[in-house]
Amino acid sequence: MLQIDKVQTVEGVTVYGDDEDFNVFYLIPEQPRYRHYADGSLAFRFTRYRYPVDRPGGRKGGGFVLFDVEFVVDEAKMPKIRDQLAAQVAAEARRRGISPVPDLSFGTPTYTRGATQLIVAGSDGTFVEHLHNPGKPSLYGTNIATFGLELTENGVDFFEQTMQGSGGSVAVVYDLWLWARLPAIRVDAHFHASTFYSFYQTIDTDWNLWSEDSYRETVREQMISSESMTLNFDWGGVTDEKIRGPIRDWATKALEQAVERKMIKAVAPVPDDQRKLPDGIEDVTRDISHIQISNVDIYYREAQTVEWNIAPQGQLQNITSLKDAAGNPIKWSDYSTVIDLDSKFFRELRVDAFVNADFKNLPIHSVEVQVQYRGRPMPNLAPDEPEGEVVLKSPDDIGKFATYVEDDDWNYTYSYQINYRGESRVYKSAQIPTNEGNLTIGVDDVGILNVEVSAGDINFDEVDRALVTFKYADDGVDPIEDQFQLTKDGPTHQIQRVILQPVRKEYTYSVRYFMKGGKEVQGDVQSGRSPHLFINDVFGGRKTVGVRGVGDFANRINTVFVNLRYVDDKNDYVQVRSQALSAATTFFDWTFPVISETAGQVKYSAVVSYKDGTSEEIPETVALSDTILLPPPVEAFLEVSIVTDLLDWTRLKLVRASLSYHDADHNISAAKDFIFSPSKSAGATWKVELKNKDRDQYAYAVTYFTTEGTQKTVRNDATDDRTLILDFEG
Repeated sequence: MLQIDKVQTVEGVTVYGDDEDFNVFYLIPEQPRYRHYADGSLAFRFTRYRYPVDRPGGRKGGGFVLFDVEFVVDEAKMPKIRDQLAAQVAAEARRRGISPVPDLSFGTPTYTRGATQLIVAGSDGTFVEHLHNPGKPSLYGTNIATFGLELTENGVDFFEQTMQGSGGSVAVVYDLWLWARLPAIRVDAHFHASTFYSFYQTIDTDWNLWSEDSYRETVREQMISSESMTLNFDWGGVTDEKIRGPIRDWATKALEQAVERKMIKAVAPVPDDQRKLPDGIEDVTRDISHIQISNVDIYYREAQTVEWNIAPQGQLQNITSLKDAAGNPIKWSDYSTVIDLDSKFFRELRVDAFVNADFKNLPIHSVEVQVQYRGRPMPNLAPDEPEGEVVLKSPDDIGKFATYVEDDDWNYTYSYQINYRGESRVYKSAQIPTNEGNLTIGVDDVGILNVEVSAGDINFDEVDRALVTFKYADDGVDPIEDQFQLTKDGPTHQIQRVILQPVRKEYTYSVRYFMKGGKEVQGDVQSGRSPHLFINDVFGGRKTVGVRGVGDFANRINTVFVNLRYVDDKNDYVQVRSQALSAATTFFDWTFPVISETAGQVKYSAVVSYKDGTSEEIPETVALSDTILLPPPVEAFLEVSIVTDLLDWTRLKLVRASLSYHDADHNISAAKDFIFSPSKSAGATWKVELKNKDRDQYAYAVTYFTTEGTQKTVRNDATDDRTLILDFEG
């Protein structure tokens, strides 16, 4: 049997010796681990699942983790443990003179009872909905314990991530009791408990024939409790505190458990029937006292067999940090499963049919809807109603149909019939295919053209009346035209016609405004589909024109004075705006109301003032877009590079290169002198804006001043060379 004081640690494993055989040892692993099957795989499965549709409360799915834990020594450590213990057995055999040396043997502790506890994050319901824990291990073999975790949606993601990588996310605590032999010691443990309870009561009564009776009751209760516990150890030859400590803890726990089994029942107060005033007795004094004493004595002697407690615990190593029997890293995908609970066999096609129309204000009596799936009437969920049919008489009526889906076909067909009030004619639709779960017969589908016309933001202080011309046309429908006026006193009008087919086309309308000053403004023809038509003010929209300065305001352009005009000749309407562009303000937007967004033109003119004192006028021009660029964009540049690499400065003192460009048609005249010397010999570049990209010739004159005091000039009055190479030939 395992002897408590024969203990050592080998390769991190606690090893106990036997009380009789020196070649027998008991291994107590340092911590639990996931159970391994014979093939090296793990007893572990992580399952993520989802429902086919949202459940009440928004639940979409969850997860489940099922795994076994065992209490076993790692096989990788066993060779070193065997070697070290075998050496101890051989040494002890030599000491005792025993030959041959007995074989090393491992005994199995006899477990009497035990418990397990799983430590996980979110066990309050955040991550774990329910924890399945058997409460105790198998108590034989490797002490297998099985755990199951039902996970929330967040718990699935949490544990799937934390169970991978290094470290661990789950911890297991074992609480095991086993038979063991005490060393040569004596233990005396005593418990003495006493409880004293006293009760004192006085009742006085005053009985009066003519006046009210009265009584006085005084109650005094007192309970006194005391207890004591003592443990005495005769350690004999045991001096190692590492052995004494666990024995002391064991003895204390054993005494506490013995006391618990013999715990004194709580002293009950005096029963109520003993507190009552006896019949016929007017004055009573009662004294009651009660004392209980209970003792527990425990004696252990050397070589006595006792229940010994161990509590191994620790994190379970994440499975992705483990290796299989072949030494390969374990893959998470081999132990994880995703399940979609959307079974094709049980899939249902559900259809809710209703009418989105105003039965009260439209001449609709009822709408008959027929629904078919694969040529068969779809089952009606309403009891005692015909299959595949429903009659809807208000917007609140709903027809409910359902059928199982065959061959993953979610398509069905429907048709409907509109019955009108005061009208013998009906409208029947064709068979319409769809796969929508909500089947809506819309207001445009009921065969009624219904438009409510209202004055929008018309300013009736300026507008006397608005004459509206309304038209609707479609194949199979007689043309509909309605003309009416909107005034301050009559700002609404309703158009309602039974057309016996869905409203498929847009209606058109135009408005003529009669101003109070006698002026008339005709608006553009517009179209719409809305059942609510708002006629807005004479100004039917707003126009925005952007003016952008694109020239060199930093070096060349001083100011651009811009004049803008919007002219709507048809409606005799004009808007104007003037503003300057400069380096501080290189752009602006002009927004103004217009009667018609398609009528009218924006025109602009400008005066460009240059920093050299010159100016340029831009005549009035029609804007071709809503963005105006000023000055007008440069079509091209004349850029000439002056190269001085061939100049011999031992013969030259100075070189002057004069370049000029002239375009009289566009009022351009540019000229510049470039001076070069031995101390300033680097080349230069000349750049001129062109208004006509095809007119790119310039003139130059280069004068060379020699060290001998002479000079020479080379000219060219018309060249388009983009590189001017200076080369002096004396």
